[in-house]
Amino acid sequence: MKKEEIILRTDIKATDPSAIERIVNSTGFFRPDEIKVAVELAEERLEKGADSGYEFVFAEINHQVAAYVCFGLIPCSLISYDLYWIATDKDFQGLGLGKLLLQKTEEMVKSLGGKSIYIETSGKELYAPTQGFYLRNNYQLKVRMEDFYDLGDDKLVYVKRVGDF
Repeated sequence: MKKEEIILRTDIKATDPSAIERIVNSTGFFRPDEIKVAVELAEERLEKGADSGYEFVFAEINHQVAAYVCFGLIPCSLISYDLYWIATDKDFQGLGLGKLLLQKTEEMVKSLGGKSIYIETSGKELYAPTQGFYLRNNYQLKVRMEDFYDLGDDKLVYVKRVGDF
């Protein structure tokens, strides 16, 4: 896959909620209620625009949304951002789209005056590749909350400083 075939965009289109549903569902990682939340964030952005507090970056290959990220300023924080969702369609995994989206998110957060990005994920073995991805991209595991999502499913919080302190 040539890099020039990958197009990043930050505008959201009416077709993006269904693309997000397809992508998140394809990973096999998320429950139906979680998939619903991912779609709702995109719908809220379409409805409210920037006032929603949700920012998106989409990676397209051959005019198809292959991956996306959703992030936003944490309510009541002036400098800290949450990365809410990052997912790549299973048919496009292994092309470096996640890393590309993460780098673009870090650039955007920094340009918005953000200093840190926080990412929550599951501690289940299923999520070991996700955990490794964050570590390889210089995020540090700062918090482990035992049995948070369910019995045996810890909440892990990774952090990376992206702005000057």
